[in-house]
Amino acid sequence: MNIQKLIRPIGILFLFLTLSLAAAQQKKAPPALESDKIVSQPDIDPMFTGGTAAMHQFIVSTLNYPKEAIEKNIQGLVVYTFVVEKDGTLSNFNLIHHADSLLDAEALRILKAMPPWRPAKYKGEVVRAETYVPMYFKINKNARTATKKGSSQGSSIAKTNPNILANEEILAIVDEMPQYPGGEEKLTEFLSKKIIYPSQALNNGIEGRILCTFIVAKDGSISNIEVLQSPNDELSQEAVRVLSLMPKWNPGINNGEKVNVKCVLPIDFKIDETPIPTTTTTH
Repeated sequence: MNIQKLIRPIGILFLFLTLSLAAAQQKKAPPALESDKIVSQPDIDPMFTGGTAAMHQFIVSTLNYPKEAIEKNIQGLVVYTFVVEKDGTLSNFNLIHHADSLLDAEALRILKAMPPWRPAKYKGEVVRAETYVPMYFKINKNARTATKKGSSQGSSIAKTNPNILANEEILAIVDEMPQYPGGEEKLTEFLSKKIIYPSQALNNGIEGRILCTFIVAKDGSISNIEVLQSPNDELSQEAVRVLSLMPKWNPGINNGEKVNVKCVLPIDFKIDETPIPTTTTTH
């Protein structure tokens, strides 16, 4: 099993983990280089010029929280995908997680205002590539109400904890991001051992990215696991099943205190030539 990973803490924890699983009879050739083709797995990913810290500074300095959203205490997660063109400009914006129309519009405005990115590369050539940026809009501690009627929480499908959503402060930008015990290497090891490619999806050659989000609480527990985007229900269920099995993380730290943090985790299911066992049962 071959897993490629990349973590980018930019306000929301980014864990880019590529899960490569396969059946021996199914082989795929590497993507062909075409001038207008979007390469799904480039050798070098596109990046905001100056890195993630610079992008965070840009977002913070550019953000103009909608006045109406502040008055109505509207908060939530907005996620757009987009294509980084060969010249670094951004195009093909696609909203994959909606919070509120006011916040959706502000997130899109910020993305469109970004300077050119460093484009992706594949086999030494500059290529077009798709990526995404989650933005978690939060007003402040005193702006939160007990009912949270103005918030958009999506559809949590595992380990739902209504109390933490209703009564706890959930941050996106912290001094120290939550971490799986043992770090990236141990997280990769855990996922590689626990994830089983669903047999029907494997037999049908179904691949794709499962974009999940979850909350790491002050005590390190994982809750409110939610699928934001997925090409297939079987892959979604498997991703959520495994995330539900994760042990407690080392919690996020902000101003010297343990805090609740919302994290985003994309998992790419990809079929290659390496044979692995499959199952039709849920463990």
